[in-house]
Amino acid sequence: MCASMQWKWELDSRLRYSWGMGNLPFDFAVENFPLAGASLYKVGGPAKLALLPRTRAEAVEAFAWLCTQDLPKIVLGGGSNVLIADEGFPGIVIFTNELKALQALGDGRFFVEGGVVLDTLVREVIIANNYVGTGALTGIPGTVGGAIYMNAGTVNGSICELMDSVDVLTEEGLRTVQMEPSLYSYRDQGFCPPSGLILAGSFRFEKAEEDQQAIYDRYIERRRRTQPQGNSCGSVFKNPEGEHAGRLIESCGLKGTRHGGAVISEMHANFIVNDSGATCADILELIELCKRRVREEFGIELQEEVKIFGAR
Repeated sequence: MCASMQWKWELDSRLRYSWGMGNLPFDFAVENFPLAGASLYKVGGPAKLALLPRTRAEAVEAFAWLCTQDLPKIVLGGGSNVLIADEGFPGIVIFTNELKALQALGDGRFFVEGGVVLDTLVREVIIANNYVGTGALTGIPGTVGGAIYMNAGTVNGSICELMDSVDVLTEEGLRTVQMEPSLYSYRDQGFCPPSGLILAGSFRFEKAEEDQQAIYDRYIERRRRTQPQGNSCGSVFKNPEGEHAGRLIESCGLKGTRHGGAVISEMHANFIVNDSGATCADILELIELCKRRVREEFGIELQEEVKIFGAR
């Protein structure tokens, strides 16, 4: 199956099968799947159904079936940038965690499936070969698929800048998109819709002059000093153009503000931490507080970087 094919779903009777009453479409499907453990926030209720494919082929088949179901759908990898409602998710979640192929293609090129942990790519490919890219990707939690979907990065660059192409599943089928700057922007991209799934990416790296291990160590140490430990999604809000969300929230005097078990970090105001048994409702209350106060004080509308599912 290749991207140039006019690929159409040819669903057999099993894919058309209507699940329910304990009759599941795959041996890797689980009903009432708990989602709190699948999120770095460690909050949230169960999904109506979870699909946990173990291979690329299973992921393609599961996604095809998913497209036939009239229920809400989300894709999850490492759960690093998501917040799940306390009531859970009333639909189907497909996980990409087990898609872990990482293959060297030669000439600085690598094929990386979406379930590979991003830090593994940094340490075992970029640092191991002293490639450029450590500063852009160090310390970012989650998987490669999620990082590509969010165009994750730092002030030193983003993941899409390091890519040749990306394999994307949508309702129209599987396609390989050649990466170009017009397809991505700050913490966003235009090649995978919210209903799509990123299977893998093809990366091309260049040799660096500066020691990448030293850069990695420096950035990890800086994050330890400036970002809180514990259960959080990382940065809650995108940085407004020319500003920093954390500085705006701090200027409103909100550092240390608590609601239930959630708290706006004293260390970095753009982090809301599940400090002691927080609920999704606790975290949402602080998110709305930050947005309201920054709007009132500065006239700036903060936009969430965290993806919120099953709530609001």
